[in-house]
Amino acid sequence: MKSNHCIFPAVIIALAAIMNTMFAADAEDALRRDLGTIFSDQRLSDAQWGVSVYSLDREELLFGHNANKLYIPASNEKILTAAVALVRLGPEYRFKTRALTDGVINNDDALSGNLIIQGFGDPSLSARMGNKDSFAVFRIFADRLKMLGIKSITGSISGNAQAFKGNVYGNGWELDDMMESYAAPVSALAFNENIVSFLIRPGAKAGDAAIVSSEPLTGYPLVDNSVVTTNAGKAAAIFVEYAPGASGAPEVIKIHGNVPLKSRPVRRSVAIQRPVRYYLEALRRQLEIEGIDVSVCDINEEYSSAPASGGSGGLQILITRESEPLAELLTPIVKESLNMPAETLLRVLGLEIRGEGTASAGIDVVKETLETMGISRGSYVYADASGLSRRNLISADVFVRTLGFMYQQPVFPRFYAAMAIAGTDGTLKNRLTGVTVKGNIRAKTGTITGVSSISGYMRTADGEMLAFSMIANNYASGKPAAEDVQNRALERLARFTRN
Repeated sequence: MKSNHCIFPAVIIALAAIMNTMFAADAEDALRRDLGTIFSDQRLSDAQWGVSVYSLDREELLFGHNANKLYIPASNEKILTAAVALVRLGPEYRFKTRALTDGVINNDDALSGNLIIQGFGDPSLSARMGNKDSFAVFRIFADRLKMLGIKSITGSISGNAQAFKGNVYGNGWELDDMMESYAAPVSALAFNENIVSFLIRPGAKAGDAAIVSSEPLTGYPLVDNSVVTTNAGKAAAIFVEYAPGASGAPEVIKIHGNVPLKSRPVRRSVAIQRPVRYYLEALRRQLEIEGIDVSVCDINEEYSSAPASGGSGGLQILITRESEPLAELLTPIVKESLNMPAETLLRVLGLEIRGEGTASAGIDVVKETLETMGISRGSYVYADASGLSRRNLISADVFVRTLGFMYQQPVFPRFYAAMAIAGTDGTLKNRLTGVTVKGNIRAKTGTITGVSSISGYMRTADGEMLAFSMIANNYASGKPAAEDVQNRALERLARFTRN
């Protein structure tokens, strides 16, 4: 016969286990009720919500609401693009740019012939990317040319961007967006993300012409300025449009409207239409600054396919420049939600995996890779890489599945590090600043008219890792209300405990 003092502890342990299970079940039920109430906010009664919250540690769904229905995801699309790029290209992948020539270096330190720059999609020539300096790569080119003994160039400076072909815009991008900086065209040669910024300053007195300057390339593109300085106190009204121009010539931007006297400069950033010309203008100026004589050099775009390696076609490779690793460049693309670099990744996927630098080839690679994650091709629509297109249709479940797959991969630390940190940086710098969520959430946001999304990772009060996706579509109440609902849901999840 067993003694009572042996039986009682076992009974107590069993009862404790039962109580813990009951408490955990009650805690989950309470969480689901609270989240259901939050997502029923009357300010967004007209909206459609797709929500999925999944425990990665326990491999169970904590909360779902229309999780398998399709929604326009906006920039949450970059989660899929970034994940596939890391898996297929690898975190150490580097974008290449080559400088070639069809001439020779003479005894007088002159390159007698043309300098040809062949691009393969390096997006790093931007102050928002890797080295924080749009001109840094051109300084490297200048240093290496001087190391080769080149102090002047007698031929043309040409750009070959034929590695990318097909549509330079995303599938389904709206015509009204085409001039905006967030809709810059994709090119295998890209400078400053193919964006130019104008600063419009008032003149000395009312009636004077405003003063217009451009960044980062002073004086390019050409500006047709008819902005007038008005009396102080009036609101500025600036209008920017493309002016027609001959093919191969510098592009012209028309800027008109008014700016009030003594006001702060008005900044307008627009997309460049001729990215190769823009790239070459910046390169030529920097070579001149670095002491290489390019005074007789014309610039033009090469439309023939330059050889992939040296010694053929009469061309000699002078320089092969490699960018920073993909894992480093992915951080600003995801944290700051940069569209043109994201679209570049799609075409590079096509170029490297399919041998074709097109969006369609890249999309095929994305779909193939998502299949390996257990996501069938017919369960979503992937139209572009950045999320600007309204033709994208993705469910919250697809995002959570992707996040869950990446959580199990060796590249997860790189993927996780690329996401914005709540209350700290990127698109979440001024959002989710409460004590339970700041620094606890790594996520990608997405916003276009009528769309607000956020997907990523977070930990509960117990330290349990969750993957989540919250997508709102078709609301009229405005982005702040949608974000407030998402924020409250994330704060509730951060307080969740099973114990």
